[in-house]
Amino acid sequence: SVRFELGCRPDLTESLGGILMGQAVENIKGMLEFAHRAMADAATTSDEQLHFVPDFGSHSMAWCLWHTVRVEDLIINRVIRHEDPIWNEEWSNRTGLPLEGIGNPQTDEEAQKIRIEDIAAFREYQSLVWETTSNYLEGISDEDLAEENPFGDHNETVSHSISLHLLGHFNGHRREMNYLRGMQGLPALLTKEGVH
Repeated sequence: SVRFELGCRPDLTESLGGILMGQAVENIKGMLEFAHRAMADAATTSDEQLHFVPDFGSHSMAWCLWHTVRVEDLIINRVIRHEDPIWNEEWSNRTGLPLEGIGNPQTDEEAQKIRIEDIAAFREYQSLVWETTSNYLEGISDEDLAEENPFGDHNETVSHSISLHLLGHFNGHRREMNYLRGMQGLPALLTKEGVH
């Protein structure tokens, strides 16, 4: 929508283009790196803390970590790059996580069955997905963000897919994990960076 609005105002395109479009990929990279650091911080807790679920039902932090990285794998690799996701039977066997599905829709009961059996293997997969995303972003320009890809019954631009399914989505789950951490007496994610 920003590109469309600027396209209607040539004067704004010239004066604001360097700010809005000239830094778009760099801004996305910075925001995703922040989200990834939060997810990495969450994965350093104990197994018990990672799989804690309150009595009234919710996701565990393990579920949030599994769900977010599977979403990123699918969005970046299948939707945007039109390649196979990294996730496969080998990763499923190594981590103990389901081969199929990414967590939505799931009932609370189904979500609470999600367990990361091997956190080291999971973090290896997580890092590989993040590295793939980083390499992809390093190779595109701001103009590439306007490229459209099929998504369900509609098309989405690269910018929309990343903003909706990764950036906004991940920060929602970061807040959820902070809530779960607070219930266990743990500090908020990235407290060492002064971020809550």
